[in-house]
Amino acid sequence: MKTNKIEISQKTIIFTILFLIALGLLWLIKDVIVLFFVCFILMQAINPAVVRLEKFKVPRILGIVLIYLLILIAIVLSFAGIIPILIEQTTGLAKTLPDLIKNASFFGISTADLSSQFKILESLPGGIANTAFAILSNLFSAIVILMVTFYLLLERKNMGDYSIKYFGQNTGSKIKKIIDQLEIRLGSWVSAEVLLMIIIGILSFIGYSLLGLKYAVALALIAGILEIVPNIGPIISVILASIIGFTVSPTIGLLTILVGTIVQQLENNLIVPKIMKETCNISPVITILLLMVGAKLGGVVGAIIAVPIYMTAEVIFKTLKKP
Repeated sequence: MKTNKIEISQKTIIFTILFLIALGLLWLIKDVIVLFFVCFILMQAINPAVVRLEKFKVPRILGIVLIYLLILIAIVLSFAGIIPILIEQTTGLAKTLPDLIKNASFFGISTADLSSQFKILESLPGGIANTAFAILSNLFSAIVILMVTFYLLLERKNMGDYSIKYFGQNTGSKIKKIIDQLEIRLGSWVSAEVLLMIIIGILSFIGYSLLGLKYAVALALIAGILEIVPNIGPIISVILASIIGFTVSPTIGLLTILVGTIVQQLENNLIVPKIMKETCNISPVITILLLMVGAKLGGVVGAIIAVPIYMTAEVIFKTLKKP
């Protein structure tokens, strides 16, 4: 009986070793890669506005500075009025929620067994302080992101020329096309996400306020922030709000679920079809899978950037596939 020998060439072995080393190096600098990708997304989101300003004869560097200032002013004005209320309501929510759950009943069913699952919320005020300290301690990272994004915006118009110069006419043209397509998709995705967060937050606040629900500001802000995590985030925000509603009465709890459902239906049937479908065009099943994988590999940040990473890979694949 003849035995088949499998021969592996020296080139294959060297290539395999170099490939594994490259993967190891990429893993070591994964934080830098994620940071640069975030900067790239911000560049793609801001650049269309810079281009519009250029049409009005505004120099590119001045346009970038103006947009930076507008973003900063919007953030300061938004949080200046909401932070004191948010801290007060979030602290109250964190302190009272475990006891409310423990003493409440849903249609006669005791929730004492569920209260232990929410003990983590008791440390939320301290968590807020720790988060604030972490934000301050990582201010340098935020500055780096803004600076890298600034220089990427400055060089955005030249990226196509750089691609052709360093990679040749054929490959460079494809890279230029990829960058242009990503600007359309990622820029629209960021704009759509921000718009959705604002709309969901406002609608949730109006609904919870009409019900007389406690902590309406905190719950509305949570709903708006969690909107950035597709499918899963809105469900979590409605569940949290309904828990507060059921501690008042079964009727308020059901009405809270109804308000959350109405808000989500308005989003799904009016906003998302016009904005997000044209931007992402990703099925819910794939989206949930992306979120699970992203969360497993990179936590909250991984879940947030999972969709844009998929969109980037999709654009690259489709562009390179074309002759």
